[in-house]
Amino acid sequence: MSGGDIGARVAAISAEGQRTLVLHGPEPSGRTAARMLPALPGVCFAESADPARALRQAVEHGLGRLVLFGTADDLVAALGPGADVLLGEITTDMGGTPELAAEVAAAGSARRACALWRDAGLLGPCGRELCRRVAAELESVAAGAGDDPIAAQVVLLDDAGERMIGMYGRLRR
Repeated sequence: MSGGDIGARVAAISAEGQRTLVLHGPEPSGRTAARMLPALPGVCFAESADPARALRQAVEHGLGRLVLFGTADDLVAALGPGADVLLGEITTDMGGTPELAAEVAAAGSARRACALWRDAGLLGPCGRELCRRVAAELESVAAGAGDDPIAAQVVLLDDAGERMIGMYGRLRR
Protein backbone atom coordinates (compact mmCIF):
# COMPACT_ATOMS: atom_id res chain seq x y z
CA MET A 1 0.00 0.00 0.00
CA SER A 2 1.41 3.37 -0.93
CA GLY A 3 1.79 6.36 1.37
CA GLY A 4 -1.30 7.96 -0.22
CA ASP A 5 -3.48 5.16 1.14
CA ILE A 6 -2.07 5.18 4.66
CA GLY A 7 -5.20 6.67 6.23
CA ALA A 8 -7.30 3.83 4.85
CA ARG A 9 -4.74 1.26 5.96
CA VAL A 10 -4.63 2.64 9.51
CA ALA A 11 -8.44 2.68 9.65
CA ALA A 12 -8.46 -0.99 8.55
CA ILE A 13 -5.93 -1.91 11.24
CA SER A 14 -8.08 -0.24 13.86
CA ALA A 15 -11.29 -1.83 12.53
CA GLU A 16 -9.70 -5.28 12.90
CA GLY A 17 -8.85 -4.55 16.52
CA GLN A 18 -5.13 -4.43 15.90
CA ARG A 19 -2.95 -1.78 17.57
CA THR A 20 0.29 -2.02 15.55
CA LEU A 21 1.27 -0.28 12.33
CA VAL A 22 4.37 -1.64 10.61
CA LEU A 23 5.89 0.69 8.03
CA HIS A 24 8.53 -0.39 5.58
CA GLY A 25 10.27 0.77 2.46
CA PRO A 26 10.04 -0.88 -0.96
CA GLU A 27 10.37 -4.63 -1.29
CA PRO A 28 12.03 -6.72 -0.06
CA SER A 29 11.74 -4.67 3.16
CA GLY A 30 8.07 -5.61 3.55
CA ARG A 31 8.82 -9.32 3.30
CA THR A 32 11.63 -8.90 5.84
CA ALA A 33 9.26 -7.09 8.22
CA ALA A 34 6.59 -9.79 7.84
CA ARG A 35 9.18 -12.52 8.43
CA MET A 36 10.38 -10.78 11.61
CA LEU A 37 6.85 -10.16 12.92
CA PRO A 38 4.98 -13.34 11.95
CA ALA A 39 2.25 -12.97 14.58
CA LEU A 40 0.88 -9.79 12.98
CA PRO A 41 -1.77 -10.04 10.24
CA GLY A 42 -0.99 -8.62 6.80
CA VAL A 43 -3.28 -5.62 7.32
CA CYS A 44 -0.73 -4.21 9.80
CA PHE A 45 1.99 -3.79 7.15
CA ALA A 46 2.23 -0.79 4.85
CA GLU A 47 4.83 0.67 2.53
CA SER A 48 5.22 4.35 3.27
CA ALA A 49 7.72 7.04 2.44
CA ASP A 50 6.19 9.42 5.01
CA PRO A 51 6.42 7.91 8.51
CA ALA A 52 5.40 11.17 10.21
CA ARG A 53 2.11 11.30 8.29
CA ALA A 54 1.47 7.61 8.98
CA LEU A 55 2.21 8.18 12.64
CA ARG A 56 -0.31 11.02 12.87
CA GLN A 57 -2.92 8.71 11.32
CA ALA A 58 -2.02 6.00 13.83
CA VAL A 59 -2.49 8.42 16.72
CA GLU A 60 -5.86 9.56 15.35
CA HIS A 61 -7.04 5.93 15.23
CA GLY A 62 -5.75 5.03 18.69
CA LEU A 63 -3.02 2.60 17.67
CA GLY A 64 -0.40 1.93 20.32
CA ARG A 65 2.70 0.89 18.41
CA LEU A 66 4.57 1.84 15.28
CA VAL A 67 7.38 -0.33 13.92
CA LEU A 68 9.49 1.23 11.17
CA PHE A 69 11.70 -1.01 9.01
CA GLY A 70 14.13 0.65 6.65
CA THR A 71 17.60 0.96 5.23
CA ALA A 72 19.85 3.69 6.56
CA ASP A 73 18.74 5.97 3.73
CA ASP A 74 15.07 5.34 4.62
CA LEU A 75 15.65 6.08 8.31
CA VAL A 76 17.63 9.24 7.65
CA ALA A 77 14.88 10.43 5.27
CA ALA A 78 12.45 10.08 8.20
CA LEU A 79 14.57 12.55 10.17
CA GLY A 80 14.47 15.27 7.53
CA PRO A 81 17.05 17.98 6.86
CA GLY A 82 20.31 18.07 8.78
CA ALA A 83 20.74 14.32 8.97
CA ASP A 84 24.30 14.50 7.62
CA VAL A 85 25.33 16.45 10.73
CA LEU A 86 23.39 13.98 12.88
CA LEU A 87 25.30 11.03 11.43
CA GLY A 88 28.56 12.73 12.33
CA GLU A 89 27.27 13.36 15.87
CA ILE A 90 26.26 9.71 16.21
CA THR A 91 29.75 8.70 15.13
CA THR A 92 31.37 10.83 17.84
CA ASP A 93 28.83 9.78 20.50
CA MET A 94 29.52 6.11 19.79
CA GLY A 95 33.30 6.44 20.11
CA GLY A 96 34.36 7.41 16.61
CA THR A 97 37.25 9.77 16.06
CA PRO A 98 36.65 13.38 15.03
CA GLU A 99 38.17 12.53 11.65
CA LEU A 100 35.73 9.65 11.13
CA ALA A 101 32.82 11.83 12.25
CA ALA A 102 33.81 14.47 9.68
CA GLU A 103 34.08 11.83 6.96
CA VAL A 104 30.67 10.40 7.90
CA ALA A 105 29.08 13.86 7.94
CA ALA A 106 30.48 14.50 4.45
CA ALA A 107 29.59 11.03 3.13
CA GLY A 108 26.65 12.23 1.04
CA SER A 109 24.36 9.32 1.95
CA ALA A 110 23.41 7.27 4.95
CA ARG A 111 24.39 4.16 2.99
CA ARG A 112 27.94 5.48 2.66
CA ALA A 113 27.95 6.51 6.35
CA CYS A 114 27.04 2.92 7.31
CA ALA A 115 29.88 1.61 5.17
CA LEU A 116 32.26 3.94 7.00
CA TRP A 117 30.88 2.80 10.37
CA ARG A 118 31.27 -0.83 9.32
CA ASP A 119 34.87 -0.30 8.21
CA ALA A 120 35.64 1.37 11.55
CA GLY A 121 33.98 -1.42 13.56
CA LEU A 122 31.20 0.91 14.74
CA LEU A 123 28.20 -0.23 12.70
CA GLY A 124 26.56 -2.00 15.65
CA PRO A 125 26.57 0.89 18.14
CA CYS A 126 26.07 3.58 15.50
CA GLY A 127 23.23 1.66 13.84
CA ARG A 128 21.45 1.21 17.19
CA GLU A 129 21.92 4.89 17.98
CA LEU A 130 20.48 5.89 14.60
CA CYS A 131 17.46 3.68 15.36
CA ARG A 132 17.13 5.22 18.84
CA ARG A 133 17.15 8.75 17.47
CA VAL A 134 14.60 7.94 14.77
CA ALA A 135 12.36 6.27 17.39
CA ALA A 136 12.66 9.34 19.63
CA GLU A 137 11.71 11.60 16.72
CA LEU A 138 8.70 9.43 15.88
CA GLU A 139 7.55 9.42 19.50
CA SER A 140 7.96 13.20 19.58
CA VAL A 141 5.76 13.54 16.49
CA ALA A 142 3.19 11.22 18.09
CA ALA A 143 3.19 13.24 21.30
CA GLY A 144 2.40 16.36 19.29
CA ALA A 145 -0.39 14.62 17.39
CA GLY A 146 -2.56 13.44 20.27
CA ASP A 147 -3.00 12.52 23.89
CA ASP A 148 -2.23 8.80 23.64
CA PRO A 149 1.48 8.12 23.24
CA ILE A 150 2.65 5.58 20.71
CA ALA A 151 5.60 3.29 21.29
CA ALA A 152 8.02 3.41 18.37
CA GLN A 153 10.36 0.65 17.31
CA VAL A 154 12.88 1.15 14.52
CA VAL A 155 14.70 -1.61 12.65
CA LEU A 156 17.71 -0.78 10.50
CA LEU A 157 18.02 -3.10 7.52
CA ASP A 158 21.02 -3.76 5.31
CA ASP A 159 21.19 -1.99 1.94
CA ALA A 160 19.28 -4.83 0.27
CA GLY A 161 16.44 -4.59 2.83
CA GLU A 162 16.79 -8.25 3.72
CA ARG A 163 18.65 -8.42 7.05
CA MET A 164 18.43 -6.54 10.34
CA ILE A 165 21.64 -4.75 11.33
CA GLY A 166 20.31 -2.58 14.15
CA MET A 167 17.20 -2.05 16.26
CA TYR A 168 15.80 0.10 19.02
CA GLY A 169 12.39 0.54 20.51
CA ARG A 170 9.73 0.07 23.07
CA LEU A 171 7.00 -2.54 23.02
CA ARG A 172 4.69 -0.27 25.01
CA ARG A 173 4.48 3.21 26.43
